[in-house]
Amino acid sequence: MAALIKGNNAKRQKRRATQKNRKKRPAQSSDWFVNFLMLGLSVLVLSFVWSFWNRHSNNRLVAEEMSLIPDPPSMTSPETLIAEKVYPDVTVEILNGCGKSGMAARFKDILQEKSFDVQHTENADHFDYQETIVLARSDNTDGAFSVAEQLGLDPKRVKTEQDPTRRVDVTLIIGHDYPVVPAFVEDEETL
Repeated sequence: MAALIKGNNAKRQKRRATQKNRKKRPAQSSDWFVNFLMLGLSVLVLSFVWSFWNRHSNNRLVAEEMSLIPDPPSMTSPETLIAEKVYPDVTVEILNGCGKSGMAARFKDILQEKSFDVQHTENADHFDYQETIVLARSDNTDGAFSVAEQLGLDPKRVKTEQDPTRRVDVTLIIGHDYPVVPAFVEDEETL
């Protein structure tokens, strides 16, 4: 009989264990929720780590690029200032006084490369100008001397003939000596 009681007790314990396991099954759905929550937190932590690493590596690259930038010169030389000088306030008209077709357009390109504001080009009143001359048409005589200097002309070729109806500061009249004007010679060499 003792064996029979022992067998019945074993069966009861087996049933109880099975019932306990059945009770745990609904708890497994909460395990899935916890697992999903842990996965989400892991992704969040990994994104923070990636963001920190990305910022750190980008800052290092910026710092490396900054170290490659040369230091600005402590003092600019007068030669540098002259070389970078622009003349946007000097308005120029170019008149063809030599009769050779296209010369006014060529000198227009030369002066525009030197940052002068060329308003227009046309033919002069005649084609018998032997020398290229620069006429100051307004009070801005410095502009006329600047044009002469940039073309490589002697300052003696600058004349003052003010004419407010022209609406320009400088008139450049191209003469028959255009092939020896230094700026024209330089332009010919680059072509």
